[in-house]
Amino acid sequence: MQNELSIGAKIGQFFIYLLIIGVTLIAFPSNDLTVMMVRCVQALELVILGILILPKIQQVIKFDKFNLMVIGWWICYVVNTFLHPSDVGITPVFTLMNVMIFLLLGTKYWTQDMRSSLKGLIYIFSALVYINAVLLILYPEGLWEDPNWVDRGNPTRYLFGNQNQTGFVCFLAIATQCIYPFAYKKGYFNLILLTIISLVSVLFLGSMTSAIGIFLMMAYMLCNRLFKYPKGWLIAFAVIYTLLFTFIVWYGNDIEQIKWATAFVEDTLSKDTTFSKRTVIWANAVDWIKESPLVGYGIQNAEWNDDHLEGSGAHNLLVMLLLNGGFVFCLSFLYIVIYAVREALTVHSKATTAAVMSLCVLLVMAFFETYSIIYFFLYLQIIYYSASIPKQIEECEQTVLPSNE
Repeated sequence: MQNELSIGAKIGQFFIYLLIIGVTLIAFPSNDLTVMMVRCVQALELVILGILILPKIQQVIKFDKFNLMVIGWWICYVVNTFLHPSDVGITPVFTLMNVMIFLLLGTKYWTQDMRSSLKGLIYIFSALVYINAVLLILYPEGLWEDPNWVDRGNPTRYLFGNQNQTGFVCFLAIATQCIYPFAYKKGYFNLILLTIISLVSVLFLGSMTSAIGIFLMMAYMLCNRLFKYPKGWLIAFAVIYTLLFTFIVWYGNDIEQIKWATAFVEDTLSKDTTFSKRTVIWANAVDWIKESPLVGYGIQNAEWNDDHLEGSGAHNLLVMLLLNGGFVFCLSFLYIVIYAVREALTVHSKATTAAVMSLCVLLVMAFFETYSIIYFFLYLQIIYYSASIPKQIEECEQTVLPSNE
């Protein structure tokens, strides 16, 4: 194929993704050895970033609007953190560095050969899910305990941290794999196996948020023909999501006053009306957001969350963004989401529809949990570049047909 990446490019891209994903998703016990290992990886990432940028400086300067928006957003997000009292150190700088590497790989390789790039991510995420499943069988009580969580409860840690973070990785694997069969008519077996293993894993760990996300993905895969024209579904989703955010998050403490809502939460969802104390956290968060509505308080650590929210985190993506960056960063993030989705839907393709619908499910999960935001941007990048899949397939077919004749 004329536009297929060379073996060296495929291997190089694969190991860069493996390095970053391994360090940012796998939960390591906090000790001198792991700190030193992470620092070494971060130093290596600086070298990788230099290698990617210097030979392609003209290409970097010619970043398209999506990439420029993402990098601009992250730079301002990090600067905003340093302008506020914060005890997170230089971690946001390395997070920005990871995002830049993802974007540079996308600009350099995905526009040329989306299939190879997507396949590399699928291999990594799938391997992590299968390794995690084996470890759950061997160590069902967990791999280690986080001493900082002994007093808070739930100190048990697995390969990716707690049960909700494990579910997040499982979902990323399914969402990434889901695109491949719709685009290239291959990968069905791994999709089925990955879904089954992931579902069993999250049910074993008791992560209901992740289980609901996987069930929604299964429903989409079985009924994808209903989403042939997804724009109407997306508008309905946006309206419902906004209403739920306003009703449950912004005014969540009033839910106990509504009988039908209380019955639905307690009887159908088998949860208490605080959603495991989430509404208390959200109420505290809303009070702090009102104190600094424009730019928030920057990225903060767990101690800040304990003191201000009475919980370890915001447990909601939009609440987290509002706390960290106010309405300026939250609304600009949503604009980037809309821009990537709109670009993907310029092409009528089952692959792009699958990517966009997977994002909707991920946003449903992020209604009750906070996940690593860099992987939201990675998935937005997948959505954005998925628009190039039909064109790349057509170009490949045009180069193959003459040789067959």
